Amino acid sequence: MKRFARLDKFRSHPDLVIGAAIFVAALALYIRTAAPTLGGGVDSEEYQQIAYTLGVAHSTGYPLYLTLGKLFTTLVPVGNIAYRMNLLSTLLGAGAAVVVYLDALALTRRRIASLVTTGLYTTNEAVWRQSGVASANPLNLLLIGLVLYALLLWSERRISLSIAAFIFGLGLAHHRSILFLSPAIGVFVLLADPQILQRPRQIARNIFWLAIPALFYLYIPIAASNSPWYSNTWLGFMIEVFGNEAWHFVTWTFSGLASILTEIGLYLHNSFGYVGLGLIIVGAISVMPRYNRWVTIPRKVPVYLFLGLAILSFFAFAIFIMGESDRYLVLPFFFLLFFFATGIGAIERLLEERIKKIQPQFAARTFFVGVLVLLVGLPFTDRFRAADWSSYDREYRQWNEIFTLPIPQGAVIVGSWGQLNAMRYMQRVEGRRPDLQFVGTLYDPTPQTDAARAAFADGRAIFLSPGVALPRGTYRYALLGPLLQVRDQPQMQPPDTARQASVVAPSLTLADFGVTTALEPYAPTTNIAPGRTARVALTWRADGSLENFLVQLGLYDPEARLVAQIAEAPVRGLYPASRWQPGEYIDDVHNLLIPPGAPPGAYQLKMQTLDANTKEPTGTEIALATLNVTRAINLTRDQVFVQHPLDLALDPRIDLWGVGGLDDAHRAGETIGVSLVWHARQDVGADVTARFALIDPAGAAVAEWQRAPISFYPTRGWRKGEILKAYYDLRLPDNLRQGEYSFTVGLGQNAATIGQIRIIP
Repeated sequence: MKRFARLDKFRSHPDLVIGAAIFVAALALYIRTAAPTLGGGVDSEEYQQIAYTLGVAHSTGYPLYLTLGKLFTTLVPVGNIAYRMNLLSTLLGAGAAVVVYLDALALTRRRIASLVTTGLYTTNEAVWRQSGVASANPLNLLLIGLVLYALLLWSERRISLSIAAFIFGLGLAHHRSILFLSPAIGVFVLLADPQILQRPRQIARNIFWLAIPALFYLYIPIAASNSPWYSNTWLGFMIEVFGNEAWHFVTWTFSGLASILTEIGLYLHNSFGYVGLGLIIVGAISVMPRYNRWVTIPRKVPVYLFLGLAILSFFAFAIFIMGESDRYLVLPFFFLLFFFATGIGAIERLLEERIKKIQPQFAARTFFVGVLVLLVGLPFTDRFRAADWSSYDREYRQWNEIFTLPIPQGAVIVGSWGQLNAMRYMQRVEGRRPDLQFVGTLYDPTPQTDAARAAFADGRAIFLSPGVALPRGTYRYALLGPLLQVRDQPQMQPPDTARQASVVAPSLTLADFGVTTALEPYAPTTNIAPGRTARVALTWRADGSLENFLVQLGLYDPEARLVAQIAEAPVRGLYPASRWQPGEYIDDVHNLLIPPGAPPGAYQLKMQTLDANTKEPTGTEIALATLNVTRAINLTRDQVFVQHPLDLALDPRIDLWGVGGLDDAHRAGETIGVSLVWHARQDVGADVTARFALIDPAGAAVAEWQRAPISFYPTRGWRKGEILKAYYDLRLPDNLRQGEYSFTVGLGQNAATIGQIRIIP
């Protein structure tokens, strides 16, 4: 009987069930698209390392968020620390979705309108993206939504105003943007309760509860010892709390304001679409006195005046503070949602009143489904793709590689804001390379210039992270993995483990080389998978004066066919060969992508130098290494370049997914190069022969060829899920007449036309 009593309780409170369902659905969606590790948003790396180590973040400090982050990362043993902070955002984001539903329901008293609004909010690209990475935004939106809900309940005399004050205080202890809600709150409170100014004790009580969360700011001086950059003084504390650095992002120029206004227009269109913007207008009109009967909410004038002022305040904030739309434009969007909900509610009510021939609930539900499909369903796929962080592990993999490089002890690494925090995460959270020193840089080369001088004075090595501007002054450069080393003197010592030197051009010797895999822990290798990048490290020795040259790397398949090639200046062009001194050793790195779809086999990696101006070879081609390209069953169709996509099941086990090489005009007797992309639907386990045929306009086969799909990788070894790109050289008959011919490919008994070729005289 008790069990049935519980069920009856839930039936009598359907919004509890709906709210729980919204939370579970939003949480599942956000977890599915959450980033698996380090990085994501602009400040994600900072939050991921500071919350766990209890350091001080950039102003305004975010003490509430960092305290929650420390508790969550300590108590929830799921994934690494970075992922736990991402997971915290999914929970806060799902909670904010529930609050949006409660706010919309309190405003409109209509579940359909509230559900549509919640669906639009939850799948909004900016909201969704920030709910999958470590970000201050989900908590900010949650608290703002709770402030609105508390004010609505207070206006109905269901709770004390002190609760709203306390939640607002929590918002102040998190993100200072909530201050822009103050004018709207003041107007709302005075309109809803004009006599409040005559009750000083109540005002004092509300101020007390508003101020209590400010105690979270004690976190900053307590955590100061973990953040050497923070000045633990009263002035330093005030600068941190009041966010003086935010003034750096304020724009007053006409062009800057015009650009932001354009961005706002695009954001609103992308967020609501024309239908959604129309519903916002309907909602705004429906709250006017003339249309009172469309809206059934108590004290509607104070409520909607509050929403309107909040929208204007946050639009002003977004206009003058240049930053990410994900963080700033989402604030006015949040409040526009409730005019959107009111518009849906007004139309629902109108349908119920005007449509008498059918059941009103049926009409309302039909309208609900239509709006949901238009605003949530249609853009869902694009928004999912834009908000999907689930495969975003590049940042962690890059720094994981860097922290395994043979970097000299005590070296200095200079990085941008995000890179600096990523380095701190690897060192402070994962405890790696405590000897390294880090320097952060923003928009000018001053920090790296000062760091270079200090490092050279102390006899330490200094490296620049990818993308960092060069220091001022005349320096020499070398590469170590993705890092750029700054040198003040030429390196005259040979490598410790130099191979047998090879003369590649006059006055130029290759003293050493090695191959590693990018975005993997540093280790020499000869095995690499398709779709991965080989880092080819070369150590040059200048034997005399040199002209500038290019390094050309080529990858040849087991049939000696060139399948990948790059040609670029050594050391990223930052240290031209014309500046090299005789006897100097220069460390150089080049990245060569192993083509996705390359079949397994032994490939040859070769190197040659070219004249920088004429692009003509200046030396002989040298075979560097044999690379074993391994099997890959995790490639996606989009990763493999296909000139003309196909989807042909030529065999129960093998599909043909694309063709290339048939577009150009040809002459009789020529050899044409055809490429095909095969997909193993399942393990093949047997040798299969591919049949090619050239069909004339009359339907007769004028040429036929039979080939193994891949000569050096028999189909009996193909495994389920492999995507393989194969090349064929097919000689045309000498007696072909001018005209259009069809080209067919078959496996077993099945054949299909895959393209046309044109024979010219």
